[in-house]
Amino acid sequence: MSASPRELAAYRPRWYRNPRTLDLAAVAVTLVAAATEFSVPLIDGTSLFGYLPLTLSLLGVLVSRRYPWTGIVIVTLTPLFAAAVGWDPLITWNLAVFTAFSVTLRALPGIWVGLLVGPSLYFAAVMYNGIGFGSPAALTAFAFGFMAAAAGSAVRSHDRYRNELQQRTLDALAARDTEANGRVTEERLRIARDLHDVIGHEVAVLGIHLGVAEVNLPSDAAVARESLHSARTSVQSVLLETQRILHVLRSDTIEARDSGAGLRPTPDFSGIPDLIESCRNTGVDVRADLAQAPAALDPEVSTAAFRIVQEALTNSQRHGSGPVTLSTTVAASVLTITVSNPKTVRTAKIASPARTRTGADLAPRRGYGLVGMRERAASAGGKLVVDDRDDHFQVTATLRVDGGRIR
Repeated sequence: MSASPRELAAYRPRWYRNPRTLDLAAVAVTLVAAATEFSVPLIDGTSLFGYLPLTLSLLGVLVSRRYPWTGIVIVTLTPLFAAAVGWDPLITWNLAVFTAFSVTLRALPGIWVGLLVGPSLYFAAVMYNGIGFGSPAALTAFAFGFMAAAAGSAVRSHDRYRNELQQRTLDALAARDTEANGRVTEERLRIARDLHDVIGHEVAVLGIHLGVAEVNLPSDAAVARESLHSARTSVQSVLLETQRILHVLRSDTIEARDSGAGLRPTPDFSGIPDLIESCRNTGVDVRADLAQAPAALDPEVSTAAFRIVQEALTNSQRHGSGPVTLSTTVAASVLTITVSNPKTVRTAKIASPARTRTGADLAPRRGYGLVGMRERAASAGGKLVVDDRDDHFQVTATLRVDGGRIR
């Protein structure tokens, strides 16, 4: 399980807090201020030489995009140059402040940039305005230089912290997934061991006893011999199926499980006639009306159809009496499977000799057949309907041919 988009979004900054956005915004403000300042010499009638401080500041801004230290030094010295020659350094102050924010936001340490920009703005204010060193205007210029550098450094530190927090979250999710997968693998191996030690052993012993019984039957017991032969065939089928399940349970990867599926083809819709014939060999009267398998039948639906029919026929042998009716129909891309049979009416004596109880009154032995059929149908996107009447039992499975979900 990986981090969901919602979990990751919690660690992404809003667009107006994104360092990249703030950096571009600082550059945009710088360019707008520079464009505004370019019109001043034209209005005042100043010579083109008046553009020199602004040109130097813009050059420093451009250089700072690739060489931060070189660019910030150029931008920082420009206010001092402007004040020294008697030009108003206000616009160069602004460019220095925004550039200080930009370079500290991207890479440079705030303390050193602040120590470079703050004093430069301070002395430029003192020189141009002819004010004292303790003037509020000069101190304000000094503070603005430091605050811009500190703000950029703070945003960068916060962004680094957020990225580290996001990485820790991803690492924690990965560790959680690893632990969960380990537990699933451990549980799968435990089930595989139990399946091998208990079911595999007992079924193998059952097959041996059936073989002994078949060999020792009298020569005139043809019906019993055929029944035992069918039972042995079923036991061998169970062993092969158990082997396939064990391989899947012991495989660590999906690819390994898929490669192991070749141990025995997964049963599908085409195997239903053989399944019916196997039931008939045991003496069950199965009356089947099977539709031809659709050409575009989804593999999962095909397997689910086989398993549902298999379980339904097994239930009819255990709990039913009389003929079993099986039908499959395909209409409007929907496969419908119906299996029905009369219910066994069992009687049992109770306290009064004159009173009996029917099978409906007796506590039946509950299994997981119906649950398994419902799960099979649901896993393939279909649904299963059970009609349990007093004397009749019927299951109807509805599956979409393409594997879609039944609404």
